[in-house]
Amino acid sequence: MKFQGLTVAVVPPKALGDVTLYLHLAWQFHQAGARVRFFSNPLFPAREFFTWLQIEPSERLSLQSLADECDLVIAYFNHLAQDPVERERCLERNNIAYVTAKKLPRDIPLEGRDVTVAGQYFKSASMPFCLESRAGRSMREWVDRYVATVYGLPVTCSLAMVCPSLRRERDNRVLIFPTSPHSKKNYSMVGFLRLARRLRKRGWQVEFIGLPSEMDELNACFAGFPVFSFADIRGLMVHMAGAAAVIANDSGGGHLGSMMGLRTFTIARRYESFVWRPGFNSEGMVLAPRFRFKWLDGDYIWRPFVPVGRIVEALGNYTAVGAVLPQGEAR
Repeated sequence: MKFQGLTVAVVPPKALGDVTLYLHLAWQFHQAGARVRFFSNPLFPAREFFTWLQIEPSERLSLQSLADECDLVIAYFNHLAQDPVERERCLERNNIAYVTAKKLPRDIPLEGRDVTVAGQYFKSASMPFCLESRAGRSMREWVDRYVATVYGLPVTCSLAMVCPSLRRERDNRVLIFPTSPHSKKNYSMVGFLRLARRLRKRGWQVEFIGLPSEMDELNACFAGFPVFSFADIRGLMVHMAGAAAVIANDSGGGHLGSMMGLRTFTIARRYESFVWRPGFNSEGMVLAPRFRFKWLDGDYIWRPFVPVGRIVEALGNYTAVGAVLPQGEAR
């Protein structure tokens, strides 16, 4: 039977990159015949783009109530109740799997917990997805491993999970997400500006995308280029549809672009095969510094050594009909 006709609840973290990966997880259970409920405030405004999925807000979320209503609950561990009594009740339930990207807390007995789903027993369902950061797998591939080894489900490509209305012929827009929640991961604003100017000379329409709170800073840094922000993920996805490429730091923008089938270029501060690289399609390139060194204050100097020229070479020249010419060939 496995999951045919059963109800599975998936409760992700808030961050956009995590949401896309938990969507990939949800898709696997949908493909196995389950009815899937997905609890995410950020994704709720875009629920029309995921017609196969029941997306619900995550306010006043109770894992204990979900365990009553669903056959299986897969939840980011931080949704576990803070109240000691309610937490203990959740831990008594045998159909909640607690997961995370890399590490579960040691002070709570979560890792290695089994689950029982409609009479079926699944061993060690509570665990981190990624077991070894240097193994070369992307986080999406680690999610695949979790689905296959714990639940015995065949893994399928999840690009079809986004509504067909967002599948459009690619235009000449290159979207740059220059910021992330962690400033130490961000490539330099000056470097992004130089890259944007090089791409514009080759016929690409370069746009910068940020949070509403970042608009003043981004408009000042990237004068002469369009700068956009969106009130919610729905507006962002509509705008991204049909773009030629997404350029981003290690952030949610690259994961969202990859999930939508777009070409992605990700700037990483350490190495190209880092686990959090976008991995939903094969059109992804990671650019890491050729070398880096530690400065006197303990911080690493890496931004000047990222070969962003590879992005220009990979995209080539854009022509009026959308053809891409090899490097060095005139428009």
